[in-house]
Amino acid sequence: MRYYRFLAESTARKGAQTVTSAQIAEALDIDPTQVRKDFAAIGLQGMGRVGFDVCEVCRAIRVTLGFDREYEAVLIGSGQLGSALLAYSGFARYGLRIAAAFDKDERRVGSQIAGCTVKPMKAMKPFVQRHKIRLAILTTPAEVSQKLADRLVATGVKAIWNFTPTVLTVPSDVLVRSEHISIGLSQIAHHLRQ
Repeated sequence: MRYYRFLAESTARKGAQTVTSAQIAEALDIDPTQVRKDFAAIGLQGMGRVGFDVCEVCRAIRVTLGFDREYEAVLIGSGQLGSALLAYSGFARYGLRIAAAFDKDERRVGSQIAGCTVKPMKAMKPFVQRHKIRLAILTTPAEVSQKLADRLVATGVKAIWNFTPTVLTVPSDVLVRSEHISIGLSQIAHHLRQ
């Protein structure tokens, strides 16, 4: 993932067509041999003294990580964080498209956020099932997060990107990726104290 992000960003800035393992290693503070091993593991071989074709590396990484396919998701909770995620255009680079947003707050239902109309919670289950959605993004208050996770799993969701301050309990075949903003902030605060 670090390789892909570096190559996508550096290509956009510099327009480079090739890159060497030494250039990647220096930028990411890793050993160039590790870069070559990682690339060989996904079927890439560099050209002597030229390096790797940036487009080919990005393509191979996209295929390996599944970014070559589009993943539709639903977003539950269209408050400030949910709205920011809806407005973020960078997800498309990784194959993620938020197909719908849901909220229980009647003041938000029907509003447009980044071209997405917020739907009522009662419409979530039929939408998820009709569109065969397997990924949900959860940005709700802690007190309702587990209940919503249970509802999402019952509708067939197989992965939850959890932005709530709650540890979710789900069946073993469902993946939960939790983004704990407070943990990140505590690491920063600790570093700044030193």
